[in-house]
Amino acid sequence: MFVIAAYDINTETKSGRARLPKLMKLMRQYLHHTQKSVFEGELTEAKFFELQKNVEKIIDNETDYVIFYKMDNKNNVKRLMYGIQFDPNEVVL
Repeated sequence: MFVIAAYDINTETKSGRARLPKLMKLMRQYLHHTQKSVFEGELTEAKFFELQKNVEKIIDNETDYVIFYKMDNKNNVKRLMYGIQFDPNEVVL
């Protein structure tokens, strides 16, 4: 499945400022970093479930949020970009 994830972590507190890099590091283990708090990529159901459980361990449900958009595959997504054209899937490490 193709997944897009976006998040907003409340960084007004010290604990929030500590959660932000933890969540970013976690997301980078599963998805491609496309823009500040946005990630995308293909995951199996098992990996997606694992990511969700790990997100729940990091965020504060009272002040933070994470949104996942799931598509059957990336061919079902129409991507419109303005400005610099960047496709994180083209980057090969």
